[in-house]
Amino acid sequence: MPALEFFKDREKGVLDPTLFERARKVAEELVGEGELRSSQFRNYFAELRALENRFERERQEDEALAFARLVPQLELLKAKLAYNTRAQGPLRNAKRFVAFLEEALDAGKRSPKDFEAMMKYVEAVLAYFYAKGQ
Repeated sequence: MPALEFFKDREKGVLDPTLFERARKVAEELVGEGELRSSQFRNYFAELRALENRFERERQEDEALAFARLVPQLELLKAKLAYNTRAQGPLRNAKRFVAFLEEALDAGKRSPKDFEAMMKYVEAVLAYFYAKGQ
């Protein structure tokens, strides 16, 4: 599977319009898997939102340094996901959610623009997830 790409035109910051259709499909798969509670998704999204807020504050001073600090935090979030897939972990049966979030985090680490787009994508998946009744 090719790497997740957010942009139709990266230089101009134009998002790929099919990104949100992909978000809808992912949400449907997550609902279909039936192993993810909305509170679990919300917790990861809240952690991402906190990282986003910190990044936005720090980038006012030095965007490159702020992003350099952000990337290890995204890796740590991936480690937390892995931990929660252990035999007795809360995400042990939510393989599609883990794959979705790992793919998004990897794509979000490419650049500050990618991180911003990743946040929109994850937010769209969450919105569609709720819309499907979860």
